[in-house]
Amino acid sequence: MIPEVIKQWDENKHKLEEYFRTTRQEEYSGSYKSILQKIIELVVTEKDEYDSYDATNITVVDDGDYQGTQLFLIPTDSYQPSIEDYLITHTYYGSCSGCDTLQSISFGDDDLPTEEQVKEYMTLALHLVQKMKKIAHDNRY
Repeated sequence: MIPEVIKQWDENKHKLEEYFRTTRQEEYSGSYKSILQKIIELVVTEKDEYDSYDATNITVVDDGDYQGTQLFLIPTDSYQPSIEDYLITHTYYGSCSGCDTLQSISFGDDDLPTEEQVKEYMTLALHLVQKMKKIAHDNRY
């Protein structure tokens, strides 16, 4: 875990929780990337005092079919990010509500989530944050 990211989570997670509470599930229940974008937009907004992460430019690597792993590459919002400017996180997914966390939470419902669903979305989001790592540290200096 990255201390700066966890600090931002503690300070801003209420914004994400409010988003889930007031936004229909159809906006985010079909995509881990959509939830990650909201995490970056609302919670983990800064890389450091000079740069922020770019929620609009997340790359997804998914070599699975009906199940597998999705890797998410998150750059900083800068002209030419260097390797140390990226975060990476991941999740495992399945093909049904019995083997996929996101499908299990939404139950195929597009309406506003229940309080229990909000808690489950927040847990899913926390796990994505806890798995975040920097790809590399800058060793050039």
